[in-house]
Amino acid sequence: MTANPQRRDSELADLGADLGDGLDRSDLWLFGPLIAIMVAMPLAIIALTSAGLWFAATHADLTVVQRPPADTFASRWVEPPKPEVFIR
Repeated sequence: MTANPQRRDSELADLGADLGDGLDRSDLWLFGPLIAIMVAMPLAIIALTSAGLWFAATHADLTVVQRPPADTFASRWVEPPKPEVFIR
């Protein structure tokens, strides 16, 4: 059940497909940016994710200037000193 090539070409022509207006070798440069993005994006995602996980796992401080320790709500009140000897 092979289709007649002439019939197939005439059906494509009826659908509006002109067989002579396709992409040829001189149009391959159009796919260069697409291929570059398809290669670079997964590599960039893997690199950024890996770096983020590594910094999170090693608790590396990414800031250039050292910050003072953060104040907490409880640090506003000074606890009274505890006696060294307890009376029973």
